[in-house]
Amino acid sequence: MADPLTLLRQFNINKRDVTETDEQIIFGEFSYLKNVKTNYMVYKAGESNAKDYYTLEALHFLLKNVSIPHPIYVQKAAAAKVPVVNRVDRKALLAYLNGDTDTSASIDKSAPLELGASRAAPAKRPGDHVESQDFKKAKIEVSLKESKILQEKNALAARYAARPDPVIGGISVTSGDVGSSLSEAMSVETIAAIKAKRFAKKRSTIRGVPEEEIEAVALENRAFIESEIDVTRDIISKERILRNRNNILQSVGRTFTNILSISIVKSRADTSKPAQTTTSSHTEDKSKQLPPKSYSRYDQERFRGEKETEEFKIDTLGGFASMKKSSGATPSRTPQHTKTPPRQPASRVPVPVKPNKAQKRESKTPIIIVPASLSSLINLYNVRDFLQDNRYVTAQDKQAQGYRKQSEVTISRKRDLVEINMLRGHAAPANGENQVVTIPYRIIDCPQRLDHKDWERVVAVFVAGPAWQFKGWPGLTADGSPVNIFTKMKAFHLKFEEVALEKNIMKWDVAVLTVSKNKRHLDSVCALKFWEHLDKFILKNKRHLRF
Repeated sequence: MADPLTLLRQFNINKRDVTETDEQIIFGEFSYLKNVKTNYMVYKAGESNAKDYYTLEALHFLLKNVSIPHPIYVQKAAAAKVPVVNRVDRKALLAYLNGDTDTSASIDKSAPLELGASRAAPAKRPGDHVESQDFKKAKIEVSLKESKILQEKNALAARYAARPDPVIGGISVTSGDVGSSLSEAMSVETIAAIKAKRFAKKRSTIRGVPEEEIEAVALENRAFIESEIDVTRDIISKERILRNRNNILQSVGRTFTNILSISIVKSRADTSKPAQTTTSSHTEDKSKQLPPKSYSRYDQERFRGEKETEEFKIDTLGGFASMKKSSGATPSRTPQHTKTPPRQPASRVPVPVKPNKAQKRESKTPIIIVPASLSSLINLYNVRDFLQDNRYVTAQDKQAQGYRKQSEVTISRKRDLVEINMLRGHAAPANGENQVVTIPYRIIDCPQRLDHKDWERVVAVFVAGPAWQFKGWPGLTADGSPVNIFTKMKAFHLKFEEVALEKNIMKWDVAVLTVSKNKRHLDSVCALKFWEHLDKFILKNKRHLRF
């Protein structure tokens, strides 16, 4: 059976007449009391738990007076003592009742619905629409089914009401005694003993339910389940599968190749262990069987047998020192009984073992840090144009040209060797030639990648203005101020000459560089000013770096 809100919507869309009496509102063959509540919730600001619903009379009165302004409608509703529909709910409610929307967020599908009473069919009059016989049979079956469900509900309620009152400690607790305090009837010790006895009985006993009782309860609940099939089907149709057993294990943006490689290495190590143990056991057995012998290539006679000389009677221990050499004479084959001492093995000079890894050469390339924000006048997009080419280009122009941002930039600065020697206090080249050298500078915008040795090479930083730019940097004060950082590196701030200076820049030790928005011929002057300040700082504080 349709609920009163759905019937009101269907009758309003189809332009069918709704009959209203003193106590009821009639929709064809079904009638409802005026004060019956629909499942359309009333909007309440700040109250999330308490729910209230509009009555059928309030919604029907709104449809009858939908053409008049809302203030006049409120006055008429107050005069007729009819609940008023709030202005907040008016637009969405009318859109749902007129069929403009299929549903509304204010409809509570879990709210209990009131069943309408069936009305007797009116007497036929000439000109009335004659319904088909099948349609009449269907209506009769629906009414019989609803009456049967109502009878089963009443029977179940009577069954629960017929249960005997519970007895606690020999005292019968009736429904009228529920409101009284239990502590007045029994002492605290008695209540605790009853609770302990009840818990012990629950742990030791399992209540068996006869199959006949299970079947009876199932038959009683079948009618209730069938009456809620439509609501359940509506709920299931709106369900969406967000995760299943396949995609719950998928991770977006993460790979587990490292874990796979670790497992492969571990499995290889586990398989190689038995082989090593078997080879070591074989070598131990052989060492037990054979006595240890020291081998020397200068003492081969010990390992030669007598069968090597055969029948020639050659003295393998003899020498040629006593033989006389004569022209045409053959050497005598008399055995020499003089024994020559065995040669001692030559002493070997120990060779120094080279280390596996050569020591890493310490870099002397200076590092400059620029802001990562696109709103800053200088960043990784345009720093090469400004510091290397002495020409300022905005980051937006570089993006329009298709330039892609890199993780870091290396710029090359060409300088005269004579100028470098003069700054360092060295002598000029002997040949008197003016040589040009190229000095690299590493520029980054992510200082979190620097280690302790890299921070020693940071010579300059471009300050955007806010203090949060230095969050996480080493050397901050207790209040988060970067004043101690500016003693270890030179700070610069680039701004347009038409823009006022920020307050933080005025408080900090920062060198201000000014460029013009239109006068590009002055960019080289600003860039040379930057290099002049930086050379003085490196010469004073970090002479070990290249500059």
